[in-house]
Amino acid sequence: MNDNPRIGKDVIESLTLGMYEDCRFIYREYIQNSADQIDKAITEGLILPGEDEIYITVDSENRRIIIEDNATGISKANVIPILRNIAHSTKKRGEDKGFRGIGRLGGLGYCSKLTFETTYYGEDVSSIMTWDADLLKQIINDRETSEEAVDVLSRVTKTTQKKELPESHYFKVIMEDVTSDELLNITNVRNYLSMVAPVDISSNFVFASKISNFVKEHKLKVDTYNIYINGELIYKPYTNFIYDDDKQGGKKKIDDILDVDFLLSKDDDGNIIYWGWYSLSHLNGQMKQRNIARGIRLRKENIQIGDEEICKKFFSKTNDQRFSFYYFGEIHAVSKDLIPNSRRDYFGENNALQDFEKRVKTDFLKLREMCYDASEIKKSMQTIAKKTELEEKIKQKEESGYASKQEKKDLQQQFEEYQKRSIEAQKKLERKNQKIEDSNSSLKKILNQFVPNLEQSTEPVQQILFPPSNPEKTEKTKFRTDNPIYSQYSKAEKKLIGKIYTSIAKAIPDERQREALIKVIEEDLTQSSSIIIRT
Repeated sequence: MNDNPRIGKDVIESLTLGMYEDCRFIYREYIQNSADQIDKAITEGLILPGEDEIYITVDSENRRIIIEDNATGISKANVIPILRNIAHSTKKRGEDKGFRGIGRLGGLGYCSKLTFETTYYGEDVSSIMTWDADLLKQIINDRETSEEAVDVLSRVTKTTQKKELPESHYFKVIMEDVTSDELLNITNVRNYLSMVAPVDISSNFVFASKISNFVKEHKLKVDTYNIYINGELIYKPYTNFIYDDDKQGGKKKIDDILDVDFLLSKDDDGNIIYWGWYSLSHLNGQMKQRNIARGIRLRKENIQIGDEEICKKFFSKTNDQRFSFYYFGEIHAVSKDLIPNSRRDYFGENNALQDFEKRVKTDFLKLREMCYDASEIKKSMQTIAKKTELEEKIKQKEESGYASKQEKKDLQQQFEEYQKRSIEAQKKLERKNQKIEDSNSSLKKILNQFVPNLEQSTEPVQQILFPPSNPEKTEKTKFRTDNPIYSQYSKAEKKLIGKIYTSIAKAIPDERQREALIKVIEEDLTQSSSIIIRT
C-alpha cells in the first residue's frame, strides 16, 4: 500500500483559476513579477535606474494581451523549474513583491492559450512555454477521472526554443483568445492599473512635489516603474479638483484640493511601520465614482492592497466609514512583517498586523473628527449667512416697500430667529477654532477657506461675523403700494391690491415664484395706468 501523500488536479484550479474574484488581478500579478525582476536587473547592472520598461498591449480586436518587460528574463536551465511548478517560488518573503509562485498562472482562467517567452542575457536562445488553458479546464471539469496535479501540469504544457540575440533579456506573457471583455477594455484597464500598479504620481497634481519632498526628508522608498498601456505611460491619476457628473454626461468641478497632509508611525526602536498622505478639501461629502482616485488606498511596495474600500475598516463606527471617500490618498505599509495574503486583498494575520491596525485607527480618528468639525463649521457659517441674507432683504424691503404687513411681520420673525441662531453659531465657531488651534489639526490649514481671514484677523470673531447693524427701522413702514406706479389708484384700491399680494404670499410659498407673479401684475398695472392717462 502506498502511503505517500497525493495532490489531486483540483488543487490547480484552487491556486490558479479560482484564486481571485476580479479578473483584472492578472495585470497586477504580471506587473508585480516584472517589477521584482527589474529590481534584480538594476542590481546586476543590466539596466540603469529609469531604463525599466513594462509594456502592456491590449489588442481587443484580436482578443490578445501581451505583457513584456526588459528585466533579467529566465535562463533556459530554469524555465521548466520556475515556470511549470506551482507555489514553488525562489523569491524571498518580506523582500520581494511576489513570493508564492502562483500569480503568473492566473491568466489561465481567461484565455485559451497562455504563453511565456523569455531569454536571459548572454544566451542565444529564447525559451517558450505554452499552457493549453482549454485542455486544463477540460481535465479539471472531467469528474470521471482522478489525476495527479503533477501529471496534469505535464500534459497541458509544452516547451520550445528559438534563436535570440545574446544581448537580449526579457520576459513576455501572451494570452490568446481572451474570454473576458473587461480585460480587453483599454479605458477600464488603464484606470485600474493607474491606481493599483507601482507607478509615479502625475506631475499635474500640484502637491506631487510636496509628497516627494516628504519622502526624501524621511528617507522613504517608493518603488515606481515605467508602465505603458498601448504605448501610453501611466501615472496615478490624482487631481487638483473633485468632480461630479453634469447633466450632459460629462463632469463638473465641485471642490478644490486645498492641500495634503501626512501620516507617519514608528515602533519603539524608531523603525517606520507605515507612512501616508491624504488630501484636504472642504470635506463637502463623499467623492463620486467619477473620481478614479477616491478613497485612501493601502499599498505595499507601492502596489495596492485590496480596493478603494480597503481603509473603511479603520473607522471604528460603521456610520463613519463613509468618511473614507471624503479623502483620497495612500497608506504605505513599510514593515517587513506586514505581508500581503495570497489574494493580496489584505495582510496575513500576525502581531504586526494587530499593531498596525491599532495605530492606523488612531490616525483615522483624526480624519473622522475633521469631517465632523468641517460639517459643524459649514452649518454655523450657513446660519450666519442666512442671518446676513435676511438683514439685506429687510434693507431692500425698507427701500422698495413691503407687499403687506404680514410680509413684514414674517420677515422680522425670521430675522429675529436667525439672529439668535447666529449668536450660538458664532460661539460654536469660536470653540471650533480654539479646538483646532490647540490640537494642531490638519483642518487648521484650510480653516480660512471656511471662514476667510479668520486666522489672520486681529478683530474679535464677533465683529468679523456680526458687523454692527440694525435692520429694524423706527420710521413709518413703507409698503409696495406706496411706490409711484400705484399713484393712479385710490387708498381703497391700494389696500385691495395689498390684500391680493397677501393672498398670493399664502398661496405661493416660494419667494422667487411669488415675486415673479407680483412683478407681472405690476407691469400690467403700469400699462393700465398709461392707458388711463392717455385716455
